[in-house]
Amino acid sequence: MSYGIILALALGFIIGYKKFFSAKVLKINGKLQTVWLILLIFSMGISIGSNDEIISDIPILGLKAFLFAVATVIGSVVIVYLFSKFLDNKAEEKE
Repeated sequence: MSYGIILALALGFIIGYKKFFSAKVLKINGKLQTVWLILLIFSMGISIGSNDEIISDIPILGLKAFLFAVATVIGSVVIVYLFSKFLDNKAEEKE
């Protein structure tokens, strides 16, 4: 199953990269992507809502999700700060 997903993604990438479709078709494709994404999220919501184990674990999952989000933001800010300092030092060395 996962090979099929990877193959479909690769095939779509190649078709998009080679620009086989016109701008009009790409615009329609974008709208279809939105519709299918909404249906996917809807079906995931149904699956989650019907799973009693997940519903009972929502407080724990919510806390873990919050901590993960905070750690991601802090990590991103630190990396951007360090990277910008590195680039500033490189620019000063060239001057």
